[in-house]
Amino acid sequence: MMNRNGQAIMINLLMLVFTIMIMVAVIPMLNSILDIAQQSDGLNCAGYNHTSDPSLSYNSSLGTNTIACVAVDLYLPYIVLAILIGSVASLLRRRPEIEGYGGAY
Repeated sequence: MMNRNGQAIMINLLMLVFTIMIMVAVIPMLNSILDIAQQSDGLNCAGYNHTSDPSLSYNSSLGTNTIACVAVDLYLPYIVLAILIGSVASLLRRRPEIEGYGGAY
């Protein structure tokens, strides 16, 4: 029989595994959405070409907002790091054991 700390750690590990599985399933979809955003003619990021419509490709005569292009490019790693850091922090946090009315003594 496991004590409360062991059960909490096992539940947190299970949630971490589920979070990683969901992230692996969602990352390709987010990546395609971010590629579409970088291929838009309004953002005009260099190196991104829309293959079905040549009018949505990079135009060197237009100004390029490189800060916006970099921000969109780094959006996915920020999401992945934030979820992983939150999951690991949730796994490592200590929960007080409730022994009486006032909490842990």
